[in-house]
Amino acid sequence: MINDQETLTCDVKLFSEAYPESPTILNSVEYVGSLTPSLEEITPRFGNVVGGEEVTFTGTDFSEDISLYTIIIDGINCPATAATTTSVTCTTGKRPGLVKTSLYIYIEGKGLVSLKEKVFIYANYWSADTTWGGEFAPMEGESVWIPEGLNLYVDIDRTPELNLVLVEGSLIFAPEADPTHERFFDANFIFVHGGTMEVGTAEYPYTSKITITMHGHVKDPYIPIYGNKVLAVRWGTLDMHGPVREPTWT
Repeated sequence: MINDQETLTCDVKLFSEAYPESPTILNSVEYVGSLTPSLEEITPRFGNVVGGEEVTFTGTDFSEDISLYTIIIDGINCPATAATTTSVTCTTGKRPGLVKTSLYIYIEGKGLVSLKEKVFIYANYWSADTTWGGEFAPMEGESVWIPEGLNLYVDIDRTPELNLVLVEGSLIFAPEADPTHERFFDANFIFVHGGTMEVGTAEYPYTSKITITMHGHVKDPYIPIYGNKVLAVRWGTLDMHGPVREPTWT
């Protein structure tokens, strides 16, 4: 792997089938990582699937000419509206359906931007009626299925006591600006099956307060292998990161 500031020089050689021991040097190729536009930050990280929101990508070696940009998020074009040598801003479009999260940024004359595994996430907000098909949000005792391709963003302060929350897409808890703010999430089962549950990441820790309570009784139904009153993960990802505490105690 080549870091941004590294340079790699190599010779391109042609081997003859008749004389494989005698390669012929055609030319020399030099790869310079610093010449590749690089993405450092996305603000905001999340946006509503209804679109119409501005998102800013910050990085290095960008172009000031907005006509040179092609930005595609989850297959939806995001037209550039402003740009400098270190950032570009675009306006998101509406994203219908269930789509895998992806990001593509191309600058004519410079090539593809190195994303460093960063993505902008189109999300369905828990508080929005559109998330639930124009109906009521889940009520006490009901179950929630988050299919693959859907990112459910929990933006309410307290949920009812849910039954099963099946996560095949993404269940996202993002912190509030107020560090004293507290969010409550209650369920009998949370089953992350091939999906992602995010309560802060190493890069973006959860900086406010959250209480996740699992409810149940020893006689309640079990999820095979995992049991009841459980937060279970099978072929998925569970991210829980808060502020770094020093000293650390175990």
